[in-house]
Amino acid sequence: MLRFWSIVCLLFVLTSIAWLGLFWSKDIPPLPESMVDSTFEIDHVTYKLIDDGRLFRVAERSGKWSYLDTVFFPSEMLSAYRSENGRVCRLSQDESLSYPVQRTFCETFEDLPLGVAGLRRLMNPDRGWGSLTLQSPETPGVNDYVKLRQRILSNQAQFGDASVEPDSQYAYRGRNSLKCVAPPRLKSMICCKSSISSPLVYFRQGDDFWFRAHYFSEETRPYSLMDLECEWIKLHGGIRLFIDEQGILGVELKALEKPKYRQRPELAIEFPLNRWVEVQAHFRLSDRQDGIVQVWQDGQLIIDTNGKTLPLSRAIYSSLEVGISAHSSTDKSAILWVDDISVSDTPFD
Repeated sequence: MLRFWSIVCLLFVLTSIAWLGLFWSKDIPPLPESMVDSTFEIDHVTYKLIDDGRLFRVAERSGKWSYLDTVFFPSEMLSAYRSENGRVCRLSQDESLSYPVQRTFCETFEDLPLGVAGLRRLMNPDRGWGSLTLQSPETPGVNDYVKLRQRILSNQAQFGDASVEPDSQYAYRGRNSLKCVAPPRLKSMICCKSSISSPLVYFRQGDDFWFRAHYFSEETRPYSLMDLECEWIKLHGGIRLFIDEQGILGVELKALEKPKYRQRPELAIEFPLNRWVEVQAHFRLSDRQDGIVQVWQDGQLIIDTNGKTLPLSRAIYSSLEVGISAHSSTDKSAILWVDDISVSDTPFD
């Protein structure tokens, strides 16, 4: 269902701005191929994304281009970083503070108070986390859940119908884990979310990204468990771990043609409920078909293939979202515990 709504929304946006382009913009001759960052097709229509982030539609008969939208902001992306003493640092929004990027870190959620107090302490650059998202029927829009986030972190609000907090009911190891609760979505919503994010990851073309975490899903599986995103691509394009309607774990590049990497049907195994599941993923990042996609579930290699793993050649994966990064059910809540998160640019021991 979420895949359907993603396609509907993408086609609606492209169709709407294409119609507007008939009135507000003129067709132009094709720009030099040296300026083209990416070429792709949706429903037999060719689109060109050029190096400054502008998206064009190619007319089938004339070959002329029509400007649709700007979907990538490379100059803003590059200005978010600077080198300090040989290290890449992420800058705060006003550029007054800088934080070294992290390509290797672990999170066990130990040494934290439980509940919202523990969440506030978790949102700390020293631990690598900087944001949370609680999208729900009570806070359906971006402005709604951003305001709630600000009020929670400033000690002015508690959780509503969605929550994300250190919890001791289940723990893979130690005493604590992260409990994420996402209610059923409204039919007018694409999804609900209950997740935390790190803005300090930094992975680029040619890098290896390794991820490992343990999940305990109670009764209902969420749609996605982890998103690695570029914040300067519209809708935060990136690669994610998702669970389909049959309960099978897979990988999706949520950008452009939205390729999915699935388990072989004859060998596919379900993502278990009501017990801890270890998930490990390895992505070799490439905007071409030579990227590597590998996924292990409880130590068993379930996906091992090649394909596109980076939306654009110059994109920086700058945000790691963990927890319920999407829940698409309209009648059931999702409750998920996450523990022992590890990220690395080299294989785990």
